[in-house]
Amino acid sequence: MKAGESAAQRSVASNSPTGTVRSMQSLALSIAALLLAAAGPSLAEVVAPEPVVVKSIVLDGKKIAPGGAVAEIVGLRKGGDGFVSVRSAPSTKAAELGRLVQGERVIAVLQKDWNSANFVGVIYLPDPKADTPLMEACRLPEAPPYFDGTYTGPCRSGWVARRFVRVLAD
Repeated sequence: MKAGESAAQRSVASNSPTGTVRSMQSLALSIAALLLAAAGPSLAEVVAPEPVVVKSIVLDGKKIAPGGAVAEIVGLRKGGDGFVSVRSAPSTKAAELGRLVQGERVIAVLQKDWNSANFVGVIYLPDPKADTPLMEACRLPEAPPYFDGTYTGPCRSGWVARRFVRVLAD
């Protein structure tokens, strides 16, 4: 506002093209600020990826079995989505890496007690129709020396809610 400017002059200035542009810029900035504020909590909920780590079963200090068991996806509701999400970490808020369907075979890798686990690490074939045995295709030996460490491939890996995983052989 300029010194000595009348209310009428200010009104004309605010209705001028320059005044309208300034008003629109101000409105756009306000909307952008609101959108960022609304997005803030969802960005804070992003869960850091957690790799699937395979640990052999040990008894009396000796590795006696591989750290994963063949399992299948079960319990999907009829009329539901038809899949279970594979997540980047053991959380429903983690990024979705893939989707598995009813009956699809996986290697279940448990990080803690089965009964207290909400999520299970899974290793699965990129192409579920492959005819190579799962443990062989994913290069997880069923006889010593067993693989121990962060699983990096050649198969895919991630986390699935435990209620959708049934172990077939351990």
